[in-house]
Amino acid sequence: MLNRARPAFTLIELLVVISIIGILVSLMLAGVQAAREAARRMSCQNNLKQIGLGAQMHADVHKHLPTDGWGNRWIGDPEYGYSQQQPGGWIFNLLTFLEQENVRAMALGVPAASRGDALAKMVARPVPTFSCPSRRGSQVFPYTSNLQPFNVAMPAAVAKSDYAINSGSVKVNSGPGPLSTANADFQSYVWPDLTVFNGVSGVRSQYKLADITDGLSNTYLAGEKYVNIADPDGNGGDDQSMYMGDDADVRRWGTMAPLSDLTRIATRDAFGSRHPTTCSFVMCDGSVHAVPFTVDALVHELSCNRRDGSIIASQ
Repeated sequence: MLNRARPAFTLIELLVVISIIGILVSLMLAGVQAAREAARRMSCQNNLKQIGLGAQMHADVHKHLPTDGWGNRWIGDPEYGYSQQQPGGWIFNLLTFLEQENVRAMALGVPAASRGDALAKMVARPVPTFSCPSRRGSQVFPYTSNLQPFNVAMPAAVAKSDYAINSGSVKVNSGPGPLSTANADFQSYVWPDLTVFNGVSGVRSQYKLADITDGLSNTYLAGEKYVNIADPDGNGGDDQSMYMGDDADVRRWGTMAPLSDLTRIATRDAFGSRHPTTCSFVMCDGSVHAVPFTVDALVHELSCNRRDGSIIASQ
């Protein structure tokens, strides 16, 4: 009987096989990550779609797009309706149209003496529609601002938004707003001059869809907001509640092209996202588009301006 040698792998062959398996695994993991990010981006765009539909319903019911409230020292109050008397911003005003009336009404009917406590509970109520899954989940975060809201006790934790309203291509800062909701304070406060304002929602704004003369499909309504990944407060643009009045936490300008969170630029003015290559926007007609970070800055600026007269095709 012949004694034949058993066939076996040499060390080199074994290393080659291991290398091939490693390459295949890395390719598979990259594909899985890409598929997960695609799913997260679709979820994010669906959020913006809901925001767009909510804004259109708001315009149908109240005959104007949601106002952005009074300023950075105010939280939305359900006792003051949807007009210029409402201190809260666009997110607070959209809650009813996003099936979140229970959140908006948390302080409704509560006596003035204890309403601040009810509103403090409201600001800690996250709404999934305003969270991009590529950046963070729907949860509460520490309140890191040093600003004491006028109508709420200093909150310990707040819900935040990953989306911002389009405030146009010309910066108009709102300031803190009046000290109280008393009619005398409201009437005597020196409000910002909005004659140069060309966005779709700002301090005490009540713009109709007809005021968007460049066309609903050519003008941003809202988009993802840039938050510097190296700065948890977003340079002051991500340190307060999403239910506040007009402020950098809930609005952005078209003064610079959208940014990736990974760029680590110290600004609170820009739109942007945690997605690899794009930032998503909902247009005033409700359509949603992914705009690349490489978009021409002028094209982006004109898309933020509701009345410049230049018609820019959607990205």
